[in-house]
Amino acid sequence: MCGIVGFFAINGDSRISQAEIKDMTRAIKHRGPNDSGCLLIDKSSGEHAMFRDDENSPSLKYGQIGLGHRRLSILDLSERGQQPMGHSATGVWIVFNGEVYNYVELAEELKKLGHSFETTTDTEVVLKAYVEWGIGCFSRFNGMWGLAIYDPRSDVLHLSRDRFGKKPLYYYESGRHVLFSSEIKSLFARQDTPKEVNESKIVDYAGRNYRYVDDDDESFFKDINQVPKGHVLSITGAGSSRVEKYWDVASRPELATASEKDLVVMFRELLEDAVRVRLRSDVPVGCMLSGGMDSTSITCMASNHSADMHTFSGVTGTGRYDESEYIDSVVAKAGTTHKYIYPKPNEMFDVLREMMAYHDEPICTVTWYCIYVIIREIAKEDIPVILTGHGGDELLGGYWDHYHYNFHDIRAAGGSDKYEMDAWLANHGRDPQECVRERNYIESLMTDRRAALNKFSQYVGHLSGRLTEGIRKEIDRPDMDGELAKRLYLEMFNETIPASLRSEDRNMMAFSIENRVPFLDYRLADFCFNIGNEYKIRNGLGKWLLRESMKGILPEKVRTRTDKAGFVAPFDEWIRNENRAQMEELINARSYVNEEIYDHGKLKDLYARHLAGEDHYMFFWQYINLCVWHEQFWGSV
Repeated sequence: MCGIVGFFAINGDSRISQAEIKDMTRAIKHRGPNDSGCLLIDKSSGEHAMFRDDENSPSLKYGQIGLGHRRLSILDLSERGQQPMGHSATGVWIVFNGEVYNYVELAEELKKLGHSFETTTDTEVVLKAYVEWGIGCFSRFNGMWGLAIYDPRSDVLHLSRDRFGKKPLYYYESGRHVLFSSEIKSLFARQDTPKEVNESKIVDYAGRNYRYVDDDDESFFKDINQVPKGHVLSITGAGSSRVEKYWDVASRPELATASEKDLVVMFRELLEDAVRVRLRSDVPVGCMLSGGMDSTSITCMASNHSADMHTFSGVTGTGRYDESEYIDSVVAKAGTTHKYIYPKPNEMFDVLREMMAYHDEPICTVTWYCIYVIIREIAKEDIPVILTGHGGDELLGGYWDHYHYNFHDIRAAGGSDKYEMDAWLANHGRDPQECVRERNYIESLMTDRRAALNKFSQYVGHLSGRLTEGIRKEIDRPDMDGELAKRLYLEMFNETIPASLRSEDRNMMAFSIENRVPFLDYRLADFCFNIGNEYKIRNGLGKWLLRESMKGILPEKVRTRTDKAGFVAPFDEWIRNENRAQMEELINARSYVNEEIYDHGKLKDLYARHLAGEDHYMFFWQYINLCVWHEQFWGSV
């Protein structure tokens, strides 16, 4: 787990200095505090120079190619794992951020093909896998990565991200060169990189819903984009480029004829192996633990492989969103060393400013403020790798609206949804009118490509008319059978998971901690997108397959619980009470955000309504983020 940066000239028409590549690398020092490495290549002479970001190159001062790396040592802690790493026989170079969990098995395969290894790093395995298989190597990896490979044999730069976009990789194309980095801020270390607001992103974030921010490859900065997840972007020195998709959910037709019992066993074995390979590390590994099924499943399975597992949980201490009853039962069963952490409102504004220095973009929900505070405490325990439970809801139908998509699919197949609906109402105590509203909404999706946006567009009218004029967006639904499958796919690849992964990566790397997510093992995605709804939602409860497979592994009070809390701080109360003075100072200020992004009169009116008891906490979380973000990059709110 590390951070990478780089520069690639097009037509030899641009160069990067030694000082610039060092500045880019230093900007992401927090991602890799253990070591650094920089490389300059002069293509005209063939000369190259390696140096750290705290020293000067003995020879080259400029190059048409520059690569930089900050290392967080997880595998092979020796200097042998230093990057950039080269392949002497071909001249290929790599900078790699992430982990390939099946590197042990791939190394054995490569040895049989004649390769030898000087380190025990996964980086060397990735490099030699590319030499052996070209860009076809990426489909063989099980892991998370953002990487760059320069191949002088064809003068091409390959930029690749993992299947789910777990690791970031941003780039800027000027026409004369390409800059890339794990984080946006380091792109600005080169003075000719423009720093402009991407207004379409602002509309999605502030006017619609955070889930529509990460559904494409744009950033909050105009012309700074991400390499698409599950793709490789190849750019030649002559200026041509190609984006190639190397993975999508695979068909598993054999699962259609498998018995229910076999599917439960197969799922449990897949999840067990996903956890097992993510425990491969030369440093301690711990778990983030809520009282929900997903993180509990990961914790209990991981503790079976580790005699000294540390777990960490956050609670607000207010009685709301407090899952300590369930957490305590997991700690007792798994035998972990546990620590509770308590996020507080009095430090929220200061912490958010601290966070923005790492996030570079507005943060999706207040949950990530709370998780940042938790991770800050984890960092004091010297545990550099943390497992989390993200992805279980998107794989197996764990959110409230998933039930309604299931009701629709039952009706569409000619069945009656009465039994499932009655069970859902009995288990969760929801308003029956919700069924009517959601049925109408889901039916509108069949013909209206803007219906999903319209459902969450109640705040567009609070934005500046100049900002929203002419900005139009539509959503293409995936080509899958069943509305529940379509919904889960969009959440996995376009909405909630991309948003969560972006925030999780920045939070963890702010403290030089690597996070691993077993549910986002591509084998589990292939499996879960090839089984029917009845294995996801049954008897009015979601995640049926996970519940069944965890019998005897989880505490029963967790495995059979019917409610879903989520980890959300009482932010609505904080901005009415403890943080009211700070909110009013922001809202009453003459500022770019108030005058150019929002309709200031409507903004003040909405806050008055929130103070009177209406709940607009998400709107104001996003408003505060935009203020802090603009202050971070342009020096004023």
